[in-house]
Amino acid sequence: MAHKKPVFLAVLLVIVIGFLVVYSVEMLRITKQRKFEIAVVLKSNNIRSDYWQMVSTGVKAAAKEFDVNIDITGPLSESDTAGQIRNVDEALEKKPDAIILAATDYDRLTPAAQKIKESGTRLILIDSPIHTHVEASLIATDNTEAGRKAGMILAGRRNGKLYKVMTLSSGTGSIAEKERKDGFKEAVADSPGIEYAGNYEFNGTEDAAYDLVKNLLSMYPDIQGIAGLNESATLGAARAVKEKQWIDKVKIVGFDSSIYQIKLLEEGIIQATVVQKPFNMGYLSVETAVQALNGIKVNPKVNIDAIVITKENMYTQENQELLFPLVEK
Repeated sequence: MAHKKPVFLAVLLVIVIGFLVVYSVEMLRITKQRKFEIAVVLKSNNIRSDYWQMVSTGVKAAAKEFDVNIDITGPLSESDTAGQIRNVDEALEKKPDAIILAATDYDRLTPAAQKIKESGTRLILIDSPIHTHVEASLIATDNTEAGRKAGMILAGRRNGKLYKVMTLSSGTGSIAEKERKDGFKEAVADSPGIEYAGNYEFNGTEDAAYDLVKNLLSMYPDIQGIAGLNESATLGAARAVKEKQWIDKVKIVGFDSSIYQIKLLEEGIIQATVVQKPFNMGYLSVETAVQALNGIKVNPKVNIDAIVITKENMYTQENQELLFPLVEK
């Protein structure tokens, strides 16, 4: 019967080893940090929008570096606020760890943002703020300063004579455009001899901006400067001025850097464009989300500087990289 003890010990050892193996595997499964899931809801996910595609490129680069999963959505048009709200609802259903949102409307996205906060999901805003401050961080261009830069460009075209200028903005309730307008007005107010003729709104499309400017030039032939506060405004205004053959009379300053705007800049139809840094914005949004999810205190507001591009400085290496980024399609 003495041989039973070694057998018993051997069986016991096997059981203990098996238990330790199972326990170790389970602990490894529990302690192994899973990838964070981050939903990104842009103002537009249209592949024809160079700006938002560049934001996406920055997001993807950061997602790869920080090893997180991302899901990028957004309506086809920046004016489709209802569509973006649906995108947010759909993103929340997937229970992501964080949502990065570029809100199309200052007021109408507030309930959606509140819903994100109540769900326990971390919210990072990019490009534009919303009415309530429920986000962990806002990463955006300093739009007031960008508008001031646009105003200073047009003010510099005065040549000592009375100079009438106006701004064009979409009617989408964009706080970014409001801040640009405010900055523009500040620059104009500080420039003697400049008269601000007001801000005129259109429904958000290039064609609508073109129709508006065409009518305004007929009604107010003494207008000499136009600041398009977004890409559609800039392109529509340029089309109307070119068609009327008033390129030498009406100076245009715009925002953003689509291939069409770059061509207009080269042709001298627009005098300058204020270019943001969308890649940086996209990259920083993911980096900030990861920091917040790891319990690191993040900066509640990150301002990104904008650059004024003119025909004279557009060929520097730094500005060429900004104007012709490598965008993933």
